[in-house]
Amino acid sequence: MNIGKFLEYSKENLGAMTWGEKLEDKRKRPEIPTIHVFESLVQMPVLGQKTLLELDEFLRTPEARKLHGSNRKRVASDTTMERVAEGLGRKSVQGIGYEVIDRGDEEQLWDLKLPSGKKLRLGIVDGHWAGRVWASVLAIFGKTDGVVDLERYSGRGHELAASRRVLKRAFRNLGKGFFGIVAGDGLYATKDDFQLHLDHGSHLLVKTDEETLTVVQDARCLFQAQKKTKLEGVFSQRGHDPKRFRDFEVMWSEGLEWQGLMLSVAWVQEWELDVRTGLVEQTEFYVLTTATGLTGEDLRELAHLRWEIENNIFKRLNFLVGSKRLWSRKAKVMEMFLRAWMIGLTLLGAYLFKLGWKALETTWEAMKKTWSCATRLMMRSLILTSA
Repeated sequence: MNIGKFLEYSKENLGAMTWGEKLEDKRKRPEIPTIHVFESLVQMPVLGQKTLLELDEFLRTPEARKLHGSNRKRVASDTTMERVAEGLGRKSVQGIGYEVIDRGDEEQLWDLKLPSGKKLRLGIVDGHWAGRVWASVLAIFGKTDGVVDLERYSGRGHELAASRRVLKRAFRNLGKGFFGIVAGDGLYATKDDFQLHLDHGSHLLVKTDEETLTVVQDARCLFQAQKKTKLEGVFSQRGHDPKRFRDFEVMWSEGLEWQGLMLSVAWVQEWELDVRTGLVEQTEFYVLTTATGLTGEDLRELAHLRWEIENNIFKRLNFLVGSKRLWSRKAKVMEMFLRAWMIGLTLLGAYLFKLGWKALETTWEAMKKTWSCATRLMMRSLILTSA
């Protein structure tokens, strides 16, 4: 676990070497290089820095000056961070995020293997609130997790429009068919959203418990009938999920017509033992998608993975840098912070998957593998290197 190895991997494999020439900064004669500010923000989740004051203090140290190649008394101040972030060109920072995803794809980081053995790239879109800023975030999940892009919006009720904008931009930048499936919650169960994905060579998958949708009602009738008389084209699958400690049954069918679209619909029932009460809790939900050829277990797994954006991106980022706090009263500044932090989170995840976890196991055999531990060791390695 070494900051030098992390930087080397990021530069050689994920394009960090060329960031300086790509960043756009509105300052005309900057004394502090833009790349030093941007890299400092990107490295905040890598080093577990939770405040601008903590970053400011760190950037005064010899190890920070050595890390950034700066001959100043301090690399930059906390006020400089805000001022430069506000002037960063949004498109240039977006471009860096997309390059990281592209390069990660070359490293086969985004290959997701489903229970049936099928492989695809899974995108997940969801609304997020951080530091008084609302944003629709598009992430990608495979062997590790990454953030593709985000789109800021004004508040509740505007998530769908923002998600459509960020999805269109992602489809345009990454190419038609890059995502096999994009998963969303029940908000996205609209004809326009299913069609948007189809038009760009992808499929939308929605997890919902809404039973007022006519296609859900039609499917439910089929599934109820299947229990009495076996119907052609209606399938069922039972199993146990050791990762989530629950039993499940999935009934599904393809080719259900809804608003001119042909959907696959699954009805998932799950049973989980509540260790506190000793009672078995039952839950159920539905999965809707235009994708075909997936098993019931595949559909159930994809629906559960939709929640990973909350656990592996939003909660993890808040744990590492305190992203939900108010960092700046200027929305543009907060957006740039989020973009930089999410790039840093993507880089750290890629490094840990490729090299870091193995190095941690080799050097610290008895230590539990956690992201918090990784960031502490990153900081420790930086201090040791500069000693």
